[in-house]
Order: sequence, then C-alpha cells, then structure tokens
Amino acid sequence: MKISVGNPVEGDDFFDREQEQVRAWRKLEGSHLLMLAPRRIGKTSLILRLCATASEHGRYAVHCSFAKCETESDCIRELFKALAVQQSIGQRSKPLFDSIKSVKLGPLGVDWHEAKPESWREAGEELAKALADGDDNWLVCIDELPVFIINLLQQGEEGRRRARAFLYWLRDLRQNHYQRIKWLMAGSIGLDTLAARLRLSDSINDLEPFPLDAFSEDSALRFLDKLAGSYGLQLNQELRQAIVARVGWPVPYYLQLMFSHLRDESLDSGAPPNAAMIETVFEKLLGNSYRTHFDYWHQRLEEELGQPEAGQAALILTRISRSTAGETRETLAQAMSTVLQDPQIRDQALHYLLDILRSDGYLVEREGRYAFRLEWLRVYWQRRFAA
Repeated sequence: MKISVGNPVEGDDFFDREQEQVRAWRKLEGSHLLMLAPRRIGKTSLILRLCATASEHGRYAVHCSFAKCETESDCIRELFKALAVQQSIGQRSKPLFDSIKSVKLGPLGVDWHEAKPESWREAGEELAKALADGDDNWLVCIDELPVFIINLLQQGEEGRRRARAFLYWLRDLRQNHYQRIKWLMAGSIGLDTLAARLRLSDSINDLEPFPLDAFSEDSALRFLDKLAGSYGLQLNQELRQAIVARVGWPVPYYLQLMFSHLRDESLDSGAPPNAAMIETVFEKLLGNSYRTHFDYWHQRLEEELGQPEAGQAALILTRISRSTAGETRETLAQAMSTVLQDPQIRDQALHYLLDILRSDGYLVEREGRYAFRLEWLRVYWQRRFAA
C-alpha cells in the first residue's frame, strides 16, 4: 500500500470499506443512490471501487465528475467522454455512439453534430435511451454534481433557473430509464442541503441516501498497520492508537497525512516513530504553510450556504471550538442571539444549521453537547477564529 494524500486510491491501495460495498450493491438492486459524505472521507475511491467490481454484479460502470463543468453541455460531454475512453467497457460503449445522432466521436474527443445551445438535452436523453435499450445493465456514477449546481447559482437568477431545470431533467432521466440504468450521485457538498436551500427536494427524492463515514477505530488501526508495514516503519499498537486519538476522527485523508509526515520525521531524525513525533506533526500541520489542509472547511460554508447562513454557521463553530467537550444547544442559542434577536427565527436557524454541520462532518452530538468531530479541525478553528 502506497501513501496517497488527497488522491483517490485504486487497486491494492484501496483499503477496507467491505461493508459499505456490500450495502451499496444491495441498495443498487432497486434504487438510485445519493452518496452523502464530507470531503476527504474517501468517497471517490469507493466509487472507483464500485466501478472496478461492477462486472461481478452484472453491470458495466462508468464514472465522471462535473467539478470543472461550466455549462450543461460540459456535463453531458463528460458523460460521453467517460464512455468513450474507459477501456474496460470500450467494446460495449462504442456501438452506442453509432445510434446517437446528437454527437460525434473523433480524435479530439466528443462534440455535437450541430452547435446548438440545447443540444445537451437531446444528447443526454439519447445516451440514456441507448443504454436502456441495450441488453446490458449499467451503473452511472456522477461525482461533484453539487459543485456544478453551485457554479450555476453564482450566475444570478438565470443560473438559479438553469439549476432547477437541470436537476429536474436529471430526475426525469433517472425515472424514464431506471430498469437498465442505476445512478449514483455524489459530492463533497451535500446535494440534499443544496436542494433544500433551493426548495427543490422533490428533484432528488428518487435517490436513496447513502451516508459514508470515516473508518471505524478498528479499520483505522489496521489501515495504519498496513501502511507502516508497506514502508518498513515501526508503528506499534500504542502509537497507532495515539495517532487515531490525536486526529480525533479517523478520516482516511487525515490518517494518510499524519502517517506521511510522521514517516518524514522518523527518517529525518534516524529514530523510530514515538509519541513526541506525533505531537510534532500535529502542530506542524497547523502552521501557515499547511493551512490548505483545513482552510477548505471554512470556505465551503460560503459555497454551500451563502450569506447570512455561512456567517451564522461560522459563529456556531467558533463558539464550539473553544471547548473539547463542545457546547449545549442553549449556549449556542445565546451566541446566536447576537445576530438573530427573534427567538423563533433564531431557533429555526439554529436547528437548520446544526443539522447541516452534523451531516457535513463538522460536528457530532454527544450527550446533549455539540462538538467537533475532527480534533485537528477544532484546534485549527480555535486558533484561527476564536483566539
């Protein structure tokens, strides 16, 4: 197993998630899935694993991302490109293009036969129909759909209209061609949150939620043990437990990050890893040079919620960051009173924001108190925003 910080992993580098795979395939027998997972959980890696093992479940699978798409045409083109370049389904996908009149496949990629703004609708519908009319069963995985929807929302009222239209169009596509095609929609920003914000929850009510959490403690310990073995590093049970405790929430990305820098510390010093090195790495990665590992958590509030909700969520997180034990709902309501004086409006806003912050991986509720799930993030937030 190789160190891979921030990149999806495949093949022998993919670890565990056995129960999640079994559950996903069981759900996909009759449902489309909405994979709900905070950033860095390993969502894309799991999706790629499902695609790699799709043949074992009687399906051909294709995966694409809408993260860099600026228009609806870009999204549909990404779907076609994924079908065109994926070698494992090449023999199955090439005949599809012969039956689709809206696009052409050439040496430079996929393009419309006619350059019309509305061609994406026709092309997308033709693609789904071609897949559905064949003899094969398909799994179509679309990653970072919420990022594209946010891109549209930033374009004003016309962008909001297009976002609504695109979400409902996708829903119609799923419902019209569900027998041969199952869809998996995912994103590091909750599509359910976006849909609720836009009052469009019915546009995704055919998707069954599939929450993806961090590793269990046992999986995290085995993961670190396997990584250490791959690099000949001495990492006993006590040190592995110390790493998991210091990170606070065993997200694969942060375990990889800690291990990578711990290995550097060990190699640079010529000594085996120890508890002091773990603390050194923890503090080092909170420095300004490594802020990108945590800044995204603050930035995504604005992307997902917009103002004034993003500011209110930041206020809640700042208050909670001051204590490892977290804060009660009553204490948070008092903090919110500085920006929302009306008690009813304040309670509604607090309920809404706490739900989002829990589902997006910021917070966990334990015994009536709300606390950060990721200890690293709590310390980062406290030092940057609450000091």
